[in-house]
Amino acid sequence: MATTAPLDLADIGPGFGDPVAHAQAVFRLILDATAHPGRVVELPPEILQHNSSGPGGSGLGDAAAALALTLLDFETPVWLDDELAGAGDYLRFHCGAPITADPKASRFAFLSRPGGTPLAAFDLGDTDFPDRSTTLVIAVPSLASGEPGASGPGLTLRGPGIRDSGRLHVEAIAPEFWTARAELAPLFPLGLDLVLACGRSFAAIPRTTVVTGD
Repeated sequence: MATTAPLDLADIGPGFGDPVAHAQAVFRLILDATAHPGRVVELPPEILQHNSSGPGGSGLGDAAAALALTLLDFETPVWLDDELAGAGDYLRFHCGAPITADPKASRFAFLSRPGGTPLAAFDLGDTDFPDRSTTLVIAVPSLASGEPGASGPGLTLRGPGIRDSGRLHVEAIAPEFWTARAELAPLFPLGLDLVLACGRSFAAIPRTTVVTGD
């Protein structure tokens, strides 16, 4: 019978200092970001000040860790790509979330290499419960809401929650990723919701948002 190695708590990064208040604050940010696709929101300074991807951190970065601490529990299986596999103990300890090796079985997936796994490998939901699809949380090195001079390729966003169109600058996501995502559009209401996370900031791109590059 297989056994699970005990967790070394010294290697597991901190969770919320005030679990209730901080989870509520992050949840409000998630609602704001989801209602306004492409809007970059930032964690308040008191939340996860010392979390990091290095020793003693979550392995995810502050924004992605805050999302996990707010949204995950024992009923939300998580898939991690190879670069983020070290976050498994953090998510098991703080969230009770089971880690799955099957992307199709995940409710949340944390990626540092978007495009490394075909989007069709994740759960797109079904006609009765389209909301039970996988949400992809993607780590990116830069993220900005269309400010002049922002780094990263420019994306144009259109759809519900956006007046006319919005702009988002993101690095490290190849055009082929957005092409593959666009190919899922005819399957609506099935699809994948995205969250882009960079340091202490994140932006949501729901499946209803049309994304085109420059």
